[in-house]
Parts: sequence; structure tokens; C-alpha cells
Amino acid sequence: MPTGIFLIKWDEVIGGTVYMRYPETLEIPDPIVQQITISHNFTESYIITEEKQWNSVSYYNDNKEMIIVLVLSRYDDGNDFIPPNSSLLEEFNRELDKEITEENLKIRLETLFKSSLDAYRTIEAVMTKLSKEVAYLRTKEYDYEVKFGVILKSDHLSVKGKILFLLTINDGLSFEDLKKSVKTSTVWLRNVLETLMKNNIIGFNSQKDVYYIQI
Repeated sequence: MPTGIFLIKWDEVIGGTVYMRYPETLEIPDPIVQQITISHNFTESYIITEEKQWNSVSYYNDNKEMIIVLVLSRYDDGNDFIPPNSSLLEEFNRELDKEITEENLKIRLETLFKSSLDAYRTIEAVMTKLSKEVAYLRTKEYDYEVKFGVILKSDHLSVKGKILFLLTINDGLSFEDLKKSVKTSTVWLRNVLETLMKNNIIGFNSQKDVYYIQI
């Protein structure tokens, strides 16, 4: 989650300086300020800065010669806050180009920070939903594997039926893979496979050495 936001201005004597920040208690190491300033090199660009105790994404505004820096928590992904994933810094950059008082700039800085929090919560909600969906699919996958195992152990399926069943639930299986799962002689297994291929029900990929269902 973003922890703060600040602006860097260039000073010909001391280099990059913090011009404005939100919240006011935001701690910004001077070496980081200089590193970000040098990295941009007076060129309009997005830069993600990741150090041991620092994570941020920034943009340099050439007209005002200022850098807008969004400070992130350690595990945030800076790419989530720059185009095409987010237009927050881009919008603020356009605000800087306008004639705006210092007081209004402070208000805009605070607004941008709060908007970044909203964007983060949206990202977090999407990731949480995806995590739940992945967990659900993994559970279903395990359930199917158990059910498929029960069916394969059944004596009610013919050799042909087991082969087709195995090739349906797998992208492709080699002869050895099929032999491990289908309890029959090597000769009979080859005969059944050849019959299925003659009837264009299954195919054989010679490069991958696997059989597959013809679609």
C-alpha cells in the first residue's frame, strides 16, 4: 500500500531537494532523493526505485523541472501505478503543467495520494478474488483427480475405454505412460492403439512421442 507522496525540485547547489510532501511526517532519505534525481537525468520518464528499505515509482515533469514520487510499501509492484495499469501520475503530471498555487498544489498532492490508496484497494480486491478462484480450481482439480483415479481402477472399462479416458484428461501420453495405467499386455495395447488411429479417433505426435485425441 502506498505510504506517501512527495515532489523533488532541482537546486543547482545541493542537487535534488524535497519541495513538498504528504503526509508531512513522511521520512525521505536524502541519498534516495539524489538517486531518483540522477536516475531521471532531466528526462520525462517513469522510474521504479527499489532498495533494501525503499520502494517508489516516480515521474519527471520537464516543464516545471519537478519529480513526483509515490512511495510504496516493500512488497508493492511499481508497475501497478504507471501506465497502462494506472494513470494517476500521468494525471498529476498534467496538473503540474497548469498555473497552480502552492496551496492548491498541496491539496492536489493529498488528493493524488488518497486516489493511489483507492487504486491499491481495487488491485488488492482483484488479487483476493483471483486467489480465491485459483484455490477453488485447485480443490476441484484434486477432486477430479480422485474421481478419475477411482474410474481408472474400475474393471468395468475396456482397454479402449481406459485409453480414451486417459487421453481425454491429458494433453498427450506416451506408450509407456499408457502402459503404466492400463493393465494389459504390450501387444494388445499396441493393437488397440493402432485400431483407434486407423479409425481417426486418436493421433500420434512423433516429435513429442505421445498419443492424443483427434479433434
